[in-house]
Amino acid sequence: MSAFSPSLRAKVTERAGHRCEYCHLPPRGQVATFPIDHIVPKSAGGTNGDGNLALCCPHCNAQKWKTAEAIDLTTERTAPYFNPRIDAWDAHFRWSEAESGLLIGMTSSGRVTIVGLQINAPTMLELRVLLLELGLFPEIDPKHLPAK
Repeated sequence: MSAFSPSLRAKVTERAGHRCEYCHLPPRGQVATFPIDHIVPKSAGGTNGDGNLALCCPHCNAQKWKTAEAIDLTTERTAPYFNPRIDAWDAHFRWSEAESGLLIGMTSSGRVTIVGLQINAPTMLELRVLLLELGLFPEIDPKHLPAK
């Protein structure tokens, strides 16, 4: 049983564009239902209000758990994770033109989110490339597919 009503789940899913709000993985073709993430963890005072909720793939959700910030290895300063309610995704991330499926952090928040959520873990890179080859990950330019 979900802690969220079907109508709230539908609202969060629609607002997310039917994709993980962190790595942009689409639910289409996935076995598991995408959980609803508390952007600010409940343990840190986050609420169940829709302004604190994001659609999250199972991988990102399992990595994020109760964290909301980490040390950026570039600046050596603590930075908050990307917040899909207040941050523009395109300002923090871009897809690599050199390596298919690789997500690059453009800001401290983008970098700590990628590292903390292990967005570029080998299995996730492989999944994104496979989905791209199948036409199920339209966000990445197909010209960035690996050479066969």
